[in-house]
Amino acid sequence: MKSLIQSIRHKLPLLAFAAVAVFPAATASASNFPSQPIRLIVPWVPGGFTDVFARKVADAMSKKLGQPIIVENKPGANGSMGTRYVAQSPGDGYTIIMETADTHAINPSIYKDLGYDPVKDFKQVSFLSAQPLVFAVNASVPANTVQEFIALAKKKPGELTYGTWGIGSVSHLGFERFAKESDIRLSHVPYKGVSPAILDVVAGRVDAIFVGLLSAGDHFKTGKLKALAMTSARAVSQMPGIKPLREMGYQDFDINLWYALGVPASTPDAVVRTLSEAAQYAIKETDIKAMLESYSMEVRGTGADEAQAIIASERQRWAKAAKEANISAN
Repeated sequence: MKSLIQSIRHKLPLLAFAAVAVFPAATASASNFPSQPIRLIVPWVPGGFTDVFARKVADAMSKKLGQPIIVENKPGANGSMGTRYVAQSPGDGYTIIMETADTHAINPSIYKDLGYDPVKDFKQVSFLSAQPLVFAVNASVPANTVQEFIALAKKKPGELTYGTWGIGSVSHLGFERFAKESDIRLSHVPYKGVSPAILDVVAGRVDAIFVGLLSAGDHFKTGKLKALAMTSARAVSQMPGIKPLREMGYQDFDINLWYALGVPASTPDAVVRTLSEAAQYAIKETDIKAMLESYSMEVRGTGADEAQAIIASERQRWAKAAKEANISAN
C-alpha cells in the first residue's frame, strides 16, 4: 500500500495542472468583464427618484459597457431587504446595488439583525450624486412659513403628521431632529417608498414631508405642495425665496439624499474599476449631468476609493443622529 506521502506526491502534478486551469479562467473572466447582462438592484419601490435615477444610470452605463443593465426593485425594511440580497450575491460584478444613506449609513444603527455589514460585505464603485430636500406641506395646511407650522403644531400637539419612506429613513431622522429642536410633537406615518408618501401628502391625508425636487417638483408648480424651507445647507435656484433651515436658527441642519453604486465585497478589483469607469462616464459625460444640475443636485461620479471614504464619513454622521433620536426598527 502506498504511503500517504507517496500518494500526495503522485497527485501533485495533477493538482498543479488543476490550479493552472482554474486561476487563468478567473483572470480571463475579470478581463473579459462584462460578457453578459448586469443586474442593478434598487432596494426601493418603483416610481420614486431612486428608481428613476437608477434606470437612467443603468442605461448610460450599459452603453459604455456594451451589455444591458437590468434594474430590479427589491424593496422592504427601509432598503435592507434588497441590500441583504446583494450582500449575499456572487462577487462577479453582475449584481450591483444603488446605495443610499438609508441602506449604508443609517440602517446599521437602527436594525439589530440587519443581515449585512455595509463595510465588510461591500466594495464601493462610485459616489454618484446628492440632492437637497425641501420641507413641504400640503396646500391646505394653514402654514406658509416654518414659524407658522411650528405655531400650528404647538396648538395641536401630535395632530400634525409627516410622511417618510420608512422607519429610520433619512426623512424620519430629519423630522425627529426638527421636532426636537422646535419643541413640538408630530406624528410619523411611514411608507415603503417616497412615491406613496408624496401621493398622500398631495391628497391631504398627511400634512408634511421632506422631499426632493425631482420627486415632487411638479407638485410645487401646480400648487399642491407648499415649500417652507430647504433641509440642505444651501438654497437652490429652483426654489427662489425658500431658505435653508440653517438660516432659521437650526444649526448644522444639513440633510441630503445621496446615491452610490456598490458590489459584493468579493468582487475583483479589476471588475470594480471597470464598473467605476462606466459610472463616472454616466454621471459626467451624458445628459444625466444636465438633469442633475437642473434639479440642483451635485454631480459627483467619483472613483471607488473616494466613494469608500465619503460613505465611511456618512456612517459616522448618521450613527450619531440615530442615537440622538433614539430610533430602533426592531
